[in-house]
Amino acid sequence: MKVFLTSSVFFIYTLAMAQDVSFINSISNANRQTARIASDKIASLTTLNYRFYKAVEQDSDSTYTIIYAPAEVADADLEAKKDWDECLYVDFKLEQEGDSKELRFSSIRGKYLDVFPAWKKYFKPKAHLEYTITDPTSREIADNQHGYHFVLQEGENPKIPRWSIVNKS
Repeated sequence: MKVFLTSSVFFIYTLAMAQDVSFINSISNANRQTARIASDKIASLTTLNYRFYKAVEQDSDSTYTIIYAPAEVADADLEAKKDWDECLYVDFKLEQEGDSKELRFSSIRGKYLDVFPAWKKYFKPKAHLEYTITDPTSREIADNQHGYHFVLQEGENPKIPRWSIVNKS
C-alpha cells in the first residue's frame, strides 16, 4: 500500500509539473475557431492589455497568423505600418487535409515579457522569468512520449527585441 501511495503521489506531481498537454494538443490540430480560442488564452496572459486586431491567411507560405495589438494602438497606426513591433503574433501552419484546412501551431512572437507567461503556463511550468532569459539551456522542452519539441528563442534583430516560442516538432 505504501508503494502504491508513493507512486500515486509521484505520478500526480509529475502531471502537475509537466507541460499542459491538453493545451498543446488543442493547438497542434486546430481549426480557425479553436486556434482563436487558444490564441485568446495566450494573449490574456500578457503584461499589456492586448486586443484582437485581425487574422491573416497567407497562401504563399501556408500560414495563418492571429494578431493582437495593444489596446491603445489605433487600427489606423497599424494600417500605416506603424507600431507593428508592439503586437503579439500567434502563428499557425496551414495543412490541407482533403477539402478542409487544419492549423498546426507554429510560433508565438512578441516581447519577452509577453511571450514568457505562455512559456511558463503551457510549456515549462518551472521556468523562472530572469533565469530563463539569461540561460539558453532552460529555453527548450522536448517530450518524446507526446512527440513535442518547443524552443523559446530570442530574435536576431537587436533593434527590435522580439522573442518566440517555436514549434520544432
